[in-house]
Amino acid sequence: MALFPLRNLRALTVPLIGALAFGPVTSAAAYSPDNHEESIVEGARICVAEYGVELSDDVLEEMIEGVLEPDDLAFSSLQMLKQRVEPGSYGKQRDVATIRIAAQSIHGSPNPTAPIYTDSEDDQKALAQATRLPQSDLMDNRLDVEIYSYDTNQGVRNKILLNASQFLCVSLAHEDNDQSARKFGNFMHMIGDTYSASHVQRSEPVGSECGTEKIEWHYSMDLISWKLHRPADLNAEDWRFRCLTQHSADLIKQWSLSRTAVARVDDANDKTVAATAEMRKSLKLLCNRVLRADPDVLRRPAGGANAGYSSASGTDYWEIMSEKKPDLAIQPVGLTGVEQAKAFYQRVADALKEDGSEAEFSYPSRDYPDFCTNILADEPLDEPLQCTAQEIDWAMDGSDRVESMWIPARPLR
Repeated sequence: MALFPLRNLRALTVPLIGALAFGPVTSAAAYSPDNHEESIVEGARICVAEYGVELSDDVLEEMIEGVLEPDDLAFSSLQMLKQRVEPGSYGKQRDVATIRIAAQSIHGSPNPTAPIYTDSEDDQKALAQATRLPQSDLMDNRLDVEIYSYDTNQGVRNKILLNASQFLCVSLAHEDNDQSARKFGNFMHMIGDTYSASHVQRSEPVGSECGTEKIEWHYSMDLISWKLHRPADLNAEDWRFRCLTQHSADLIKQWSLSRTAVARVDDANDKTVAATAEMRKSLKLLCNRVLRADPDVLRRPAGGANAGYSSASGTDYWEIMSEKKPDLAIQPVGLTGVEQAKAFYQRVADALKEDGSEAEFSYPSRDYPDFCTNILADEPLDEPLQCTAQEIDWAMDGSDRVESMWIPARPLR
């Protein structure tokens, strides 16, 4: 096998389907077996047809393994299932495990909402620092519950871009083709989940032009309707899946070209610079076409879910002998105070460290500017987005520190 399984097939002298054929691939997908595998395979087919760039069978298999990995059966998924049977839990803060919180952004989802404020002195002090939405911004069909968000939609997008930077840096610099492809697959799971109607609300593309669709609302994984989660994830017939596969093709093409460019550099320091420059090209695709959102959307609190996708909705009706619930949205009424949000992030990081979890946690605070502004500007990348020398060294040495999807977190202010 060539060191980098990238072949220019502009002549297209082989049948497209045959070029992508590979043996059966299995995965222990857990609570939400979905169309992630299909989106990678279809994206690879489009990549050959439109760009003449083909993946080897081995690399495509590893991409598929990587794109399925975040849904492998784990404690976090079992804990999520447990929450669905907690009596009267819909619309309220649940006992969300720290491993779940660390994993949620890999599924395009924000942190859970803040606990309901009580009449205690500490809660009332925290409530005084919170920012409430004006009544005119609250939905008519909102479940009447006072929950606040730790995150804005911009904060969630910043976290997704930070995750993307780490996945791509390690993938581009890794000496092993299989591990490189797996990291790209992990990255594509996160992107794919933003195209599931039960994870993210999006506007439709203008006409048939993919890249014009926009994010409108990041839903909370802990507050969505699980009855509709799996069908939405499995939907491969709508514009969301069509646009996802086109974006997958574009990102696969860029990854292939960038992987080859970074491989030409031998010195570790030079490779860090090269990986950062090449990784930025994929981040630009994300900002320009995949994760687009209007400024007013970015400022809104993230979390909760719209009617039909929220756990307060009639669609999440499980009890047989009870009256059906009305179809209601769960909308955060505002944002927690900034210090309360920072304290939440620190508690999660401390708890994971105490538990000895592989999942390290860092989250850009709400005072970080929009990463896309920096990514698209003609200036150096902000430090949080740059490939680190440590990550590149781990990738070049094949370290087990970057073998799983839990790449050690970058320090943030």
